[in-house]
Parts: sequence; structure tokens; C-alpha cells
Amino acid sequence: MNTPSPRGGDTDTSGASATRRRTASDQVSAALVSAAETVLDRGGVNEVTVRAVAREAGVAPMGVYNRFGSKEGLISALAMRARHELTTAIAVPADCEPAERLRRACRGYRSFALAHPARYTLIFATGSPLGDTASAVATHGRSVFGVLTDLVAALVADDEDPRESSQAVWSGVHGAVTIEQAGLGQTADATASFERLLDLLVAGLTAGVAR
Repeated sequence: MNTPSPRGGDTDTSGASATRRRTASDQVSAALVSAAETVLDRGGVNEVTVRAVAREAGVAPMGVYNRFGSKEGLISALAMRARHELTTAIAVPADCEPAERLRRACRGYRSFALAHPARYTLIFATGSPLGDTASAVATHGRSVFGVLTDLVAALVADDEDPRESSQAVWSGVHGAVTIEQAGLGQTADATASFERLLDLLVAGLTAGVAR
């Protein structure tokens, strides 16, 4: 008894169809987050509502709810995108010498904050509690801090704890940016002041190596 050969139309395409549906769904979600980002940049986080984002994206509000469940879910997705953008901003080429790599990363941090103040503020307004170590926010935060730790580890002495030194660097850079954003700086040239901070940080990190 001969077994019928499968016809072209009988080929199982369910896997490919599912992939296309997921891709289309991801694209819609990304477009909604982009619309939310536009609203955020224009008016701050208080302006990011489901209706405002739906209007910006040209969809019904239910389309936003279907993707993110709530306004909080939308803002969480928006904040995560901002975190990834900040990660990109602090990325530096591997072929620079260690001190210059750290300087460039810190400059990238400041540039992102000044160019996108609402996104920068949102990142730290939607952080995870310290005890919630399994959250996506905490996981991403550890990854980014690891990037900084690697940069710092290339500068400090072997008996120095690069994590402690990295926390000090982050505190200094974040503090300087926060002061600048708030208009509370006491010097005329904020860029020159920031570069002076970087000089002090690098000098402090490398002091133990010189001993």
C-alpha cells in the first residue's frame, strides 16, 4: 500500500505563524513604548497616561491595556527602555586606556541625563526595593553596576575592593548630575566642574597603585 506524498499545502506552518504573530506583537508593544517616550519627553511622567499614549500612537486605549495591563505596566516598560538607553550611553570601546574608559563612561552618563532628563528621572523613580533581588530592574541594575565595577577594577590596586570604589564613583557622578539638573551648582562652568570631578575620582582610584 502506497503512502500518499504530502502536498505543499499540507505542510505544518504553525511554528512560523506563531513566530510572525510574536514579532508583530513585539513591534506593536515597542511602538506603544515609543509613543509613551514621546509623551514623557514632552511633559514628564505625570503626563504619561493610557489615554495620552493611545492618542500619541493613534490607537484605542484598550490597545494599551491589552499590551501592558495598566498604566503602571506601561510605565515599567518605559522605565526599562530608559535603563537600556542609559546602558548604551555609558558603553565605551575596549581599546582605550583604563582611565579614559572610565571618563568616557561617566561623560556618557551625564550626557544621557542632560539630554533626556525625564527618562533619567524615571529610571530612579521606578527602582526595585533592595530586597527584591529577582526583579528585572534589580537584575539589570546589577548588570550595569558590573560594567562600572569592571572599569574601576582596571584602575585600583589589587587589595582594593572594586565594588566599594565603584559605589563611590557612582555616588559622585550621580550627585554631580543631580545638582546640575536642579540648577544648584555653585560654579559657572558645569562641564569644567564635572571634568574636575573625574580628575579627582581617577586620582583617588589610582592612588593605591602608585604607592
